[in-house]
Amino acid sequence: MRFKVPKDVDIEDRIVGPLTVKQLAWLGGGSGISLLLWKLIEFQVFIFLAIIIMGLSAAFAFVRPYNQSLIAFCGSVLLFISKPKLYIWRRIGHLFPRNNQNAGRSKKDLVMVVKKGFSPSEVEGLAETLDSGGNA
Repeated sequence: MRFKVPKDVDIEDRIVGPLTVKQLAWLGGGSGISLLLWKLIEFQVFIFLAIIIMGLSAAFAFVRPYNQSLIAFCGSVLLFISKPKLYIWRRIGHLFPRNNQNAGRSKKDLVMVVKKGFSPSEVEGLAETLDSGGNA
């Protein structure tokens, strides 16, 4: 029996008209804060703050930069600003004891061993083997 598989599984459900639950929560939160300010402060200051609060709540509800929510985008921006931008790569070798008698000693007694690449003659031999299909 064949089943119909939905293709848009990452789209949020619409609850109230064209609004999702998150959008409704952002707009409701902004409206609630504006209502509290209307009761607590004088009218001229309320108008100024209500415009800012409702603008921010509408932006967080509807603006989606790079197909992610604005709050996630702001978090990514803060992480980008706070982390260092320069990464310097350093080769890290494996530490091995110089001999079996020194196995319990400190790091001063250990030797750093770094594996080097192939020599030019080994590369030529490997290339010849690969070119001939393993018959060299």
